[in-house]
Amino acid sequence: MNTTPLYGECVSPGGSTPVRISDLARLGCAVEVDAPGAGIEGELSLWIGAVGPFAATAIRKDSRSLAVRFAEPLDTQIVRHFAVS
Repeated sequence: MNTTPLYGECVSPGGSTPVRISDLARLGCAVEVDAPGAGIEGELSLWIGAVGPFAATAIRKDSRSLAVRFAEPLDTQIVRHFAVS
């Protein structure tokens, strides 16, 4: 599991938002946004750096943090790649 923040983007029906991604694992990750209350929740596509998009569902934890669960587990090689970045 990666605890170093990665940069990415959430794309949802409301638009796209730059995010910081941490705790990356095969089934999900944590996402943080700069703008409190950014319209990210529910179904979305997540880009991790230039890799993606990955279908996912986001659940808001607080005004800047979300828990993201991938629709399909990420390939182990993707998780390993970002673990050593």
